[in-house]
Amino acid sequence: MAVFYHHKMFSYTMALKDSIDSVRTYMEHYRKDNAAFQGMVNQAIPVLYYAIGRNSPEMVSLLLEYGFSPEGCINTTHFIPALAFAVIHGHLQLQDTTEIVKVLLAGGADPKSIPEDMWQRYLEQPSEERPTTVNYTAAFLQWCGKRTRTHLAHGLNLTQRYYLHRANSARPFEPREISEANLHDAEGILKLAYRIIGQLPVLHDLQQQILNQIASNVDNPAALVMVFAGPPGHGKTELATQLGGLLRVPTTTIVCSQMNTDTELLGSRNGYHGSTQGSTLNNHLSDNIGECSVVFLDEFDKSSQAVYNALLTIMSEGEYQDRRQNRMIDCSKIIWVLASNLGDEAITTYYKRHLEHLTDDQKQNVNLTPLLRQLAGIYKGRWGAAFESRIDCIVPFFPFSPGEQAVVAHKFLRANAASVRKDIDLRKEVRRHMGHCHIGLQEDGKLCSHMAERGYDVSSGARGLKQEVRKVQIMARKVYNTIPNLVTESSNNGPLERLEVKLMPTGHKENEVGVILKRD
Repeated sequence: MAVFYHHKMFSYTMALKDSIDSVRTYMEHYRKDNAAFQGMVNQAIPVLYYAIGRNSPEMVSLLLEYGFSPEGCINTTHFIPALAFAVIHGHLQLQDTTEIVKVLLAGGADPKSIPEDMWQRYLEQPSEERPTTVNYTAAFLQWCGKRTRTHLAHGLNLTQRYYLHRANSARPFEPREISEANLHDAEGILKLAYRIIGQLPVLHDLQQQILNQIASNVDNPAALVMVFAGPPGHGKTELATQLGGLLRVPTTTIVCSQMNTDTELLGSRNGYHGSTQGSTLNNHLSDNIGECSVVFLDEFDKSSQAVYNALLTIMSEGEYQDRRQNRMIDCSKIIWVLASNLGDEAITTYYKRHLEHLTDDQKQNVNLTPLLRQLAGIYKGRWGAAFESRIDCIVPFFPFSPGEQAVVAHKFLRANAASVRKDIDLRKEVRRHMGHCHIGLQEDGKLCSHMAERGYDVSSGARGLKQEVRKVQIMARKVYNTIPNLVTESSNNGPLERLEVKLMPTGHKENEVGVILKRD
């Protein structure tokens, strides 16, 4: 039996070297006998660490889907947990393994497998020293020796600490909720907390709304109409565009700001000029007859009454006549997401009065009924009573807390670092001059908090933070271009160039963000 499992583990590893499809095919081949398959999975735990080492979130997610434990090795006295391995491996290899950490947490990994004092106050840099109040002789922490903790302290970045903190305070789902989500291939919606930053007061209710919609479609299909409301730059578009992927259904996005007629929304009627082309919405509905899909109507409040009326008919009746072919279409299972800035002042005011001072745990239990009634009244006045009555769910997106602002800034810094981590590629179709480069962040909590103070405003949200990161990008490129010798692709064969972003004193008891070239 041991030889059999050893052979299977070797075969797993070989499959991992090929592609995700190869792994899925391999796993399905041996999945017929559930008991034997799970035994094989338990023996093949090192394969999970191999996937983490490849920094492949997709591969790790697939392994978890097939029953691999997100904790990794159970005997942590002699082998570190998967979460800690992801962080330390990323630190030692100069790779950003944040997406791996998020996948493991979303898959159920216990955040406390990493010492809690290292992420409880996620804006603070973790200490290399063990706190005297923590019992490191406990079996689940025996793996975390002094040297290992030092690597963890240097490797745990701000976003990883934030999601560890978030996982620890997240509301658990009931076993039946999980099984129902799995039944409908909608388990992705349970992982929503690891796809967005902030929005704790509405997250759980939103998940419940969507799960109920998917389950209700079995016997009593009816379109779900949701309004994502709030000031710009706080995650409405980001979340809406991810829903389809989480639910494994098609998604389409339609920008409504310049739409004034139903023809612009749905296309010309059959027999008129241009009717054979249809429209983005018309064609999406036609391609997904009777199926669940997500339709995201961005900047919906900037369209016209004619557009509101055309949509009201489709949403209410659950059917629509294809303008290209005049056939009736069943669209009763559509999830409609309407993004609107209408009511953003009411949302901001409510946040400042009732939520701003609350802890993350308290925000998850806050009563939003007065705000939701106020927003419903605003929409009734703007869109009419008939349309407002068809709205099933209003999801207010609130301003970011100071900590969340810093995490958003860190997100953009990570994205910039990832782009220059790629190899230099001077081909005309690519033209990547700045590459094969690692950008580190010194004391990322303080750094990103400083950038948030400079760039965040409720009226623009993440957009102001993105501008601050753009300034860092320009500084980094300037430092990179001071390195002697011209850039050539042969540099990809040598060590990474290393830059560091840090707060630098200006001489006026203030700090400014700067970028330096690091040399060992």
